[in-house]
Amino acid sequence: MLLDYQTTVSLNLALQLILAPALGAAVFLAKKKRFQRHCLVLRLAVAAQILAILALMSPVMGTILEPGRPNGLFQAEVLLHHGLGLVVVLLWIYINLVYLGRLRARLAPKRAMQAAAGLWVVSFILGFHIYLKLYY
Repeated sequence: MLLDYQTTVSLNLALQLILAPALGAAVFLAKKKRFQRHCLVLRLAVAAQILAILALMSPVMGTILEPGRPNGLFQAEVLLHHGLGLVVVLLWIYINLVYLGRLRARLAPKRAMQAAAGLWVVSFILGFHIYLKLYY
């Protein structure tokens, strides 16, 4: 059963408001050098984020960007949000492959983690702005 548009958007907003503090907790755990818990929190958060992208965000983005709608800064903002989110997921995959020994580090893992966290925050802010623009 598919959810209606408003329910999908509301579920995604609720999930994002849960994931934002999870990211903060992961950063806190890393600063306290509790790396196993840090990794667990991030793996769960990114898995939830990937599911949200596939199940909740993609269908909504399709309706926002459908042909016939006016082009402009709003569509650019949606595409930037989408692009940043994809970069975060790719960085997360890269970091995990490096730490699993499946890939040789070409980018310092700490820098990749900082970039992923920063981009996630920017993408979250853009996503929240998109939500506000659509519904308020």
